[in-house]
Amino acid sequence: MANWLDAVRDVLDNAVKPVRVFFRDDDAGWSNDRLYALLDEFAQSGMPIDLAVIPEALDQMLIDGLLFRHRQAQHLIGLHQHGYNHTNHEPVGRKCEFGISRTKNQQKDDIAKGQKLLREAFGKALDPIFTPPWNRCTQDTVGCLEDLDFRLLSRDATAAGLESSTLKQMPVHIDWSRIIKMSPDPLHELGQAIAGNLGNNDLAGIMLHHADMDEENLKPLAELLTVFVGRSNVHGLLLRDTLG
Repeated sequence: MANWLDAVRDVLDNAVKPVRVFFRDDDAGWSNDRLYALLDEFAQSGMPIDLAVIPEALDQMLIDGLLFRHRQAQHLIGLHQHGYNHTNHEPVGRKCEFGISRTKNQQKDDIAKGQKLLREAFGKALDPIFTPPWNRCTQDTVGCLEDLDFRLLSRDATAAGLESSTLKQMPVHIDWSRIIKMSPDPLHELGQAIAGNLGNNDLAGIMLHHADMDEENLKPLAELLTVFVGRSNVHGLLLRDTLG
């Protein structure tokens, strides 16, 4: 019987150059018990993971917990900003915290407030990276990020293009939770999606949402991590590693 990771193994077996991948987990600050369980899986495997942290969702216990893990193995965990309070401001259409209904000044005010909260919480452990909630933002958002000295924007690969001369853009290609929830054959589709993106991208990004991942749903992730760490040609990166 075929295993859902066979396609991934085939890509890794036939790769002619190193395969680079990053994991980004969104909504740190919510469902902290599941966040810690996810971080334990990554720590055990030795694969790095970036956390997109909601500034207004932080509490002191989470700050202390994330700083402890960062001090223990800072090469395995990245911390960056995930909006401000993950609130939808669009009266119609798809959800967006930094969308067309908000002025540039309104956006910049929220981003700056969130940046201040995270800098106070994490200090130099905070990376100059921004992930907008729901992976959506506008060209005005880019201008705000440039003004506030962010260096990288991470969204979904399918998001509309935005222009910047100073801001690196590093998308995620695979929405783990969406596939698990929506597909009639989720593990097969997940394996095919991961294999395809590993083979077609210089750096493949996998987006997680820990709040969706109970103990049972962590098992496939653990299987994938085992495959990755068992191959010398797989290089797990943090987003900050791409900044040079």
